[in-house]
Formats: sequence, C-alpha cells, structure tokens
Amino acid sequence: MMQETHPKIFSVEEIELTPNPRSVKFILDQKVIDSGSKTIEEGGYLESDSFAHNLFALDIVDVVYLRENFVSVTLTSADLWVIFKDKVKNIIEADLRKYADGDDEVSSSILDDFDKEKYPHLADDEKVIIIDALLDSAIRPALANDGGGLEVIEVEGHIVRIRYQGACGGCPSATGGTLRTIENHLRSQLDPEIKVHTYL
Repeated sequence: MMQETHPKIFSVEEIELTPNPRSVKFILDQKVIDSGSKTIEEGGYLESDSFAHNLFALDIVDVVYLRENFVSVTLTSADLWVIFKDKVKNIIEADLRKYADGDDEVSSSILDDFDKEKYPHLADDEKVIIIDALLDSAIRPALANDGGGLEVIEVEGHIVRIRYQGACGGCPSATGGTLRTIENHLRSQLDPEIKVHTYL
C-alpha cells in the first residue's frame, strides 16, 4: 500500500540562529499563522497534527513556537543542531500546515485614548489588557525577530508576571537585559513602580 503524500505548503527561506543556543528560527515563504502565536509542547497537540507528531518523535524537541512567518524550534541541547537541523527543516517542509489563529493578542489601538494616570487605579485584569497592548506595539516585534515571544501570565498590583515563549524561553539574556528592557518600558509608559518577574 502506498503511503499518502501531501503537497508541500511551506518552504524554509532562511534559517537563523537565535540568542538562545538551543533554539533555531526557520523563516518561511508565507505566514503559518495569521494572528497571534502558538506554542506546542510535548503532548500538547492533536494526534492528527503530523507536523508536531513527527517533530516530537525525534525525541530531542523541547518546544515549538509559531508566529507570523516563522517556526522557532528549541531542542533539549544546542549540540544536537549539528545533527538535526536538516531533519527539522525537512519535517517543516513536508508536514507543516497552516494553523488557525493563535492565542489572542490585544489590539494596540486601545492605547490611543488611554490616560497613563489611570493605570494604577485599574483592576488587575484591566492592567493585563493594557500591558498586552503595550507589549504588542513595542516589545513583541523585537522578540519575534529572535524567534520568540512572551505572554503576560498575571498582574498583581505592581507585579507583572510574564512567561517567555519560543527561543526566548532559555535565552541567557531573558532574565537580565531583556527583562530590564521590558520592565523599563512598562515603567516609563505606565507606572514607575512596576516590577516584572518571569514565570517558569
């Protein structure tokens, strides 16, 4: 019995190293997801998703992150890329299908009429919406350039808890320079008392 073959949908146009040595960013010839982002972890995908199934079957993949026109793949060890880079590229080109919209992202237009003096008086869930919009406009595009992203887990008073996604998850600067940049941006735009913590 012949195995069913699918037409190739995506081509990898470029492969980039990221600041995280365990992650590599595969830039595609078209969008894999129209809006938002998607993180795929072991066991967190449908059985019918042959792309995720075949990648995790290699038994070396830690996490996969999709956004716009790229796939960021993080392996359990940076040393494995020498052996598996072509194999991962082949799986992307053979099995990747377009995903529906990813996790919702808030439109930055809500910032147009926002008065930063009101921020400290907002409820914590309202603060999450404002912070998400601010991160969309200034921080997430830079993280996406390095094959990663971030999500706001919660806001509790002045404390903002974030979780890095994709290549940013294990990046050496994630708990240093990048975290300070995020914190400084939120302080200058919203509230000088904000403290940002990473959530593992």
